[in-house]
Amino acid sequence: MFFADQPDTAFAPLPRLADDTGAVGKPRTRRTGRAKVTGTAAYTAERDGKHSPESFPGLLHAVAVPATIAKGRVTAIDASAAEAMAGVRHLLTPANSPKLKVPSGPPGLGFQSVEPAGPAGAESQEIVHAGQYVAAVIADTFEAARDGALAVKVSYEADPNPLIAVESVNGTQERPKSLMGDPPVMEEGDAEAALREATLRVDQQFKTDPNHHNPIEPHATIAVFGKGEDGGETLSVRDTTQNLYGTRSSLAEAFGLKPEQVEVVCEYVGGAFGSKGVMWPQALLACKCAKLAGAPVKLVVTRRQLYGGTGYRSPTLQRVALGAKEDGTLTSIVHEGFTVTSIRDDYSDAVVMATKILYAAPNRRLAQRMGRVNTQLPTFMRAPAETPGMFPLECAMDELAEAAGLDPVELRLRNEPKEDPTTGKPFSNRQFVRCLQAGAERFGWADRPLQPRQRRDGRWLIGTGVAAATYPAFGFPTEVELTIRADGGVRALCATHELGTGTATVQEQTAADLLGVPAGRVTFELGTTAYPKGGVSGGSATTLSVGSALRDAAEKLKAALLKHAPKDSPLAGAKPADVTFASGKLVVTESEKGLPLEDLIEQSGREELSARGSYAPGKSDYSKHSFGATFVEVGVDEEFGLVRVRRMLGCYACGTILNRKLGRSQFLGGMVMGIGSGLLEVTHHDTRLARWTNDNLAEYHVPVNADVPDLDVMWIDDPDFNASPIGAKGIGEIGITGVNAALANAVWHATGRRHRSCPVTPEMVMA
Repeated sequence: MFFADQPDTAFAPLPRLADDTGAVGKPRTRRTGRAKVTGTAAYTAERDGKHSPESFPGLLHAVAVPATIAKGRVTAIDASAAEAMAGVRHLLTPANSPKLKVPSGPPGLGFQSVEPAGPAGAESQEIVHAGQYVAAVIADTFEAARDGALAVKVSYEADPNPLIAVESVNGTQERPKSLMGDPPVMEEGDAEAALREATLRVDQQFKTDPNHHNPIEPHATIAVFGKGEDGGETLSVRDTTQNLYGTRSSLAEAFGLKPEQVEVVCEYVGGAFGSKGVMWPQALLACKCAKLAGAPVKLVVTRRQLYGGTGYRSPTLQRVALGAKEDGTLTSIVHEGFTVTSIRDDYSDAVVMATKILYAAPNRRLAQRMGRVNTQLPTFMRAPAETPGMFPLECAMDELAEAAGLDPVELRLRNEPKEDPTTGKPFSNRQFVRCLQAGAERFGWADRPLQPRQRRDGRWLIGTGVAAATYPAFGFPTEVELTIRADGGVRALCATHELGTGTATVQEQTAADLLGVPAGRVTFELGTTAYPKGGVSGGSATTLSVGSALRDAAEKLKAALLKHAPKDSPLAGAKPADVTFASGKLVVTESEKGLPLEDLIEQSGREELSARGSYAPGKSDYSKHSFGATFVEVGVDEEFGLVRVRRMLGCYACGTILNRKLGRSQFLGGMVMGIGSGLLEVTHHDTRLARWTNDNLAEYHVPVNADVPDLDVMWIDDPDFNASPIGAKGIGEIGITGVNAALANAVWHATGRRHRSCPVTPEMVMA
């Protein structure tokens, strides 16, 4: 689904990527840190010519008018009050909206980036979800546009029966077209029969509630139409995106332009976690407004509009059933998932996917259905499949451990597969057992009583829980341009993204080791479609994909440099396979003799030499995943229903950790977000109106400092060259996986009561 049809091979380790002599692995501080903390980083939502290096002459501001019903149609729009306001220039409505082609969406993702029902808002009079854009006000200032939008009166013919609750459509038998390339039903043996015959059985229903993204920087777009050198129309866009080339493709398709006529720039992303992986209606709406106004237009989605205008994590209903022998060995696994999608488009988090590979069992059934509700399209949210999908699986494993009288860690060790249980492929590198054992030792798990309600600290009941962590080692087709200059400096270009992870810093370290130069001599530039194509920055794939493309470019630079080696030099007649980069030189590997890179550039008669590298993972002989284990201790106050995380440890195995400081930060961020998933985050809805009711940060609770204790992170630095050419696998999402289950298991251990709905809220604890 995601991959080009190009076979993978096992790559040989690179000397400076596999040992401790180079830049890789060092805790280098991110290069963009100073710009961010001093407020000079140019985020899209802040670009206005006053607080950013760019100026947009005649810049206007747009604010959308969202629908207040979830199902029906617009019958009239009265904008007279708005049009009379000072500073208001234009009103975009279905009557004057430019008619566009609905973009087909990001290639290979299987759904559209924006829905047919009002592809950019203000085009369709049919309403299919609350928050759908029905008009926009364009004004001289944001304040004037906002006040104008509030003054627009929209009349509707409302359908009295909108749907929003996952339970309301649970009877639907529709199945997703695929689950990340796999069929929506996967069976081996007879799982239900084996379940009936099992000595030990756990068969439970679970629920996870909807979650919404709340990036610090809301979705924002600045659109500027112009003329190219050939007189043809051009479109230049500044957008909050994790997908520069995908956004360019969608905009070009919508406006009937060639991709090269569209430029998309995003130097910094102020929070994403999947929410900006595809293009949302505000991007097209801003472009429409710019076309109507004949001037640059900036549109920043308001905090409240984020809840209805951009994607969210679908609620789920799931059944997990486990059958086992008396000793806890699994004989059957059943995992059935149900998610929701929008009325006119398909998206489904593949919640059963982690169950494919975590535990061995001869009989298994994995199946998924989906129902259609009157909301916007759900979308990716950090570990989209694993965060909701591992909650029931890891809670059920805890229940099975209780039934078997086993320690939960021991139960998992007894069901460790020797190969991928579904495909039979060998794992590229599976260190789940080591993570469980090392994490348990550091956490002090051996001191844990097997029975619940055994520990107390004053009014607090104390419990501990454990859960697995896992995430696939994804990669996306990526290209980079790598240049060595005559002064010894190195420049790398790629249209990838800075999401706050330190992408540029890590890739500078990677390029430095690949070329055998100090990291301070390397500059990595990103954030514009003027550079070679980068994939979507999602799926924890960016570091792996860009770094692998850099390795390919470095190999090509070897060949280019060897062409200019003097005939009397140690490099004369050498082949690329015979040489390596080391200490600022290109040297023959065996003799370690060669020439400085600057000398070879000088011999070429040029000021620099460049090579374009690429990476396109395809079908592999290996099952490629990262693994880990999360251990938590909670205190529970039953009288007030409070759950407090006292300590948490995550132990992970994700191949080479390219930067220890930034890697630790990624793991920590995932763990904190897991606290939100397990204890705090839920979007409530009004079933009658099919509207989100806590669409603000005052009532949608995310973890704050008081919710987060000291977190402990450890990892097994074990390069996986079967998974990628640089030995690395993604780390951005694994930290959240399983945390919600570990928390629920810890609450049981503290109180003796099971909670099969996520998050575990005070109301549930007190019930």
